[in-house]
Amino acid sequence: MTKVIAKGPPSARTRLSHGLSVCVALVVLAVLSVSFVISFAALVYTGPLSDQLGKGIGLALLGAIAMPVIVSTLGSFRGAIAQPQDVPAVLLAGAAGGIAGVLGTGEAAFATVATLTALSSLAAGAALYLAGHFRLGALARYLPYPVIGGFLCATGLLLLLGALSMLVKQQVSVWHLAPLLQPRAALHWGPWLLFSICTVAAVRTSRSDYVLPALLVLGAAGFYAVLWLLGLDLAAAERLGLLLGPFTGSGFLEGVSPTLPLQARWELILMQTPTVIAIAGMAVLGVLINASGIEMALSRELDLQRELKATGLANAATGMTGGLPGYHLIGETLLASKMGLEGRKTPVCIALAAALTLVFGASVLSAFPVGLAASVVAFLGIDLLYDWLWLRRRRLPKADVAVILAILLTAATVGFLPALCVGLLAAVLLFTVSYAGVEVVRLRTTGAARRSSVERGREAQAALADAGRDTAIYELEGFLFFGTANRLLDQIRAEFDGDTPPKRIVLDFARVTGVDSSAAFAIARIAEASALHRAELLLCALPEAGHRLFEALGPLPGAELHDTLDDALLTLETRLLGGSAEHASDSLLDSMRAQFPDLDVTRFTEVLPVPRGACLIPAGSCSTEVYQLLSGQLRAEIDGSDGRARVVARLLPGALVGEIAYYAEVPRTAAVLADADSTVLRIDPERIPHGDQGRAAAALLHRTVAENLARRLMRMTQLFRDAGV
Repeated sequence: MTKVIAKGPPSARTRLSHGLSVCVALVVLAVLSVSFVISFAALVYTGPLSDQLGKGIGLALLGAIAMPVIVSTLGSFRGAIAQPQDVPAVLLAGAAGGIAGVLGTGEAAFATVATLTALSSLAAGAALYLAGHFRLGALARYLPYPVIGGFLCATGLLLLLGALSMLVKQQVSVWHLAPLLQPRAALHWGPWLLFSICTVAAVRTSRSDYVLPALLVLGAAGFYAVLWLLGLDLAAAERLGLLLGPFTGSGFLEGVSPTLPLQARWELILMQTPTVIAIAGMAVLGVLINASGIEMALSRELDLQRELKATGLANAATGMTGGLPGYHLIGETLLASKMGLEGRKTPVCIALAAALTLVFGASVLSAFPVGLAASVVAFLGIDLLYDWLWLRRRRLPKADVAVILAILLTAATVGFLPALCVGLLAAVLLFTVSYAGVEVVRLRTTGAARRSSVERGREAQAALADAGRDTAIYELEGFLFFGTANRLLDQIRAEFDGDTPPKRIVLDFARVTGVDSSAAFAIARIAEASALHRAELLLCALPEAGHRLFEALGPLPGAELHDTLDDALLTLETRLLGGSAEHASDSLLDSMRAQFPDLDVTRFTEVLPVPRGACLIPAGSCSTEVYQLLSGQLRAEIDGSDGRARVVARLLPGALVGEIAYYAEVPRTAAVLADADSTVLRIDPERIPHGDQGRAAAALLHRTVAENLARRLMRMTQLFRDAGV
């Protein structure tokens, strides 16, 4: 007998070890989060605005208190960490630089930048909430991969330039590198840039989650060690601009009041409307990209619409306090999960750390190395550039790399907003080129292989097989716009220029999802080409939008409109046969009487009248008879999924009825009814006599049925060939 040993409660030592690891993990995540918030605030309030950095950090920390708590509480994932992000900070840094260039330093400049930051957060909040409410989040996923890569690559470059601007206290761009070349300037930015590069290398090569926080601590310790070796105290370091401080007042929010918007220069804020719109759009994209990344990394499903709405409310709350826009931090969220931190404890701890820093951190952060804050920003920028310009570049097609480089160069030389326009234009061009290459012709065949649902006699089928070769049938699918429609126009023109140009063109739009005006114009040119070559043009199942567009363009020369492809094919077949299929010219009864005059065919055949509306064969019935229609018209119908009868075939004189069920020995799959007063020949193969003539008559019946089935099989085989199957 096997003993089951119950596991006892964990020992005090185990509980203590787990508690310590949780505390260390929470402290690490809190330090990282606060470091990023401070770095992004320093990125915005740099250059002429550096005197206002303390207030800027205070507003950023105030917003960072509410954001993680709201997202983790209202979102679908309790462990999600949301904080101010790099992309909005980069965009705001560019706008703040423009405002500072006009107003310089002072309270008016700070009030204007702070109000712009608050409005950006509010706009991002509104865009996120509306995207979640109207379930528009999926639209952002249609951005091509290289366009997203270009945006992230441009963000990396601007983060790097922003970090250099923080280090030299002047605006740096690819057109303005002079601040980096000034005497002794390299001593300010060189070591910290080298530290950022080493940090990227260490984080990417090490598997430990503690590398980044450990390097930040090491960087701070190294900075103070160098100060000690050089004999510099904190006051001297402040005078040299090596520290974030000094901050005016007794705290970060000293001098900040709710009346800031009244002091702002609103005409300058209105000039930054494109920046606000770009921040709102990039926030929606950022939530979807990061939330999807969290889904894949943690193998759990997030409600993206709920995440959008929760992040929208968080940004609205942040905007009310003047904080920076933000959304999910994928790295910190995954790090918390790896460290075993579940639920809302991590977001709450991060919010608490921001609050403690806001209240008690002014004196500590005044001695914080500005180079360390800049190195965090540079680390993010260099990591993005390395990822997209080196690692992913080798796995992408050259065209995608060209798009990424185009967006990057535009951001470097003109600005991020023009780069955003270039990216959207690239997205449109990529879609147009890619979709134009999609084949909209689902099937190209001829009237010899593709027939209507009408079953006819042998002679009529032979006539249609011969005449149908001059009928080109195009079954289309997808969305028709100028790219795909012009390919179709070129294909049909090539048909007319060939050795055997078609006499009839049939275009079936049953599977077309939409038609734009350019496509409608291309189809009008197809009608003109058909009229020029004296070919009939039949358009089937046009979508409603197509009807409206053609009405606007005017009548198409010589084109016929039909509700379905079957209607169009039936019209063409009737014209080709010239009405000669109204009665069977060669019935089985006549053939048997002519070939076997001594055989009493009445023993196994019977001519039956079928009045209009009468049911000849009920669905599901079992019988041994085969029928041939001599005159009139029949229809075969089945019950559709909605319970209504659906016509699957119409039968004209000469057509065989019920032969498949007889040979397969299965119940009748469809009901056969008379559309008009009809006459049929009923044949009971089981009652054919066993003599020589009887066996010959049975062989004639079997041969006729086999020929009929063989013709159907050949047409189906040709259709498969035309479809490339």
